[in-house]
Amino acid sequence: MAEGTGPDTSASVLTIEIAQASVSVSYMSSLLRVVQAALREVALDTEGAREQFESRPQPLLAMPAPAGGDSIAMSFLFVDPQDGSPLENLSAATFGSFLDRLQTHVTSLPQPSLFGGASRRPTREGDTEVDRRMDQVYAELRRASRVTLRHGGRSLGIEGDRLEIG
Repeated sequence: MAEGTGPDTSASVLTIEIAQASVSVSYMSSLLRVVQAALREVALDTEGAREQFESRPQPLLAMPAPAGGDSIAMSFLFVDPQDGSPLENLSAATFGSFLDRLQTHVTSLPQPSLFGGASRRPTREGDTEVDRRMDQVYAELRRASRVTLRHGGRSLGIEGDRLEIG
């Protein structure tokens, strides 16, 4: 965004503005995957851009923070599929449980070693699908330098091997 006045129109930024108050997460996931694949194919087929992808490491498609910001925030809410109204009770219960389970997962991981961060817990026979998903979520969250999850006055901050509970 340029000074908070609207989408960035510089020549180096592609902006996709969705004129809706909310969209489904599956739609956003699908849109991001399709746009990423299409942009890569176009780059590989464009003289002057193709050469950048022939070297390692290859260019990374990124989502810059809004102008003046130093973070990207994504909000989630369950809505009724018929009329789009917020399902506040479902959202509150689910998001609270999500933070509880993620916190439990992270605090149950082996202690960090001298040679790096906490290792992911190996899959155990009694692991549930939620256990496996929490492991995947934690692995993805750790890819960023710092991530903070917030819900209802609670927060979980993950920075490297550190977990901050607020």
